[in-house]
Amino acid sequence: MPYVHVWFGTKGRKWLLQGDVLTSTREVLRDVAVEKGIHVLELEAIVDHVHLLLELPDKSELPRAMMILKGVSTHHLLQLYPELKLDAHTNSFWQTGYGSKLVPPGAIDSTRSYIRTQWDRLEKYDRGDLMPRGSARGMDLTSRR
Repeated sequence: MPYVHVWFGTKGRKWLLQGDVLTSTREVLRDVAVEKGIHVLELEAIVDHVHLLLELPDKSELPRAMMILKGVSTHHLLQLYPELKLDAHTNSFWQTGYGSKLVPPGAIDSTRSYIRTQWDRLEKYDRGDLMPRGSARGMDLTSRR
């Protein structure tokens, strides 16, 4: 069974994944995965993107799994937080597409660690030239984990 590290961002890389929305996003993605039989080994979301480590029956299942995870989570999140339609200026919560990389069995632990420690690298967003569009400068994100 292949292991796949997947990442995708919010529409326009807006900083939508904060506070209650962040908590709900994690819960919704996990719930959808369980309901649809998608095996998520690791999941973390940080301000404008999500990382997942999936175990799939076959690598050809990745597009279907991502369509389900992104599509169903968009539906649930926009029902929970209709104001996000205004924030994202769209009916889509996630950007189009995703990045992915097959993970060899020997790299599972390091990939899990990388995903778990996303918040440790938040400081890379503090440089002015790296601030995503639509983000709030000076925002205290430490309490939003």
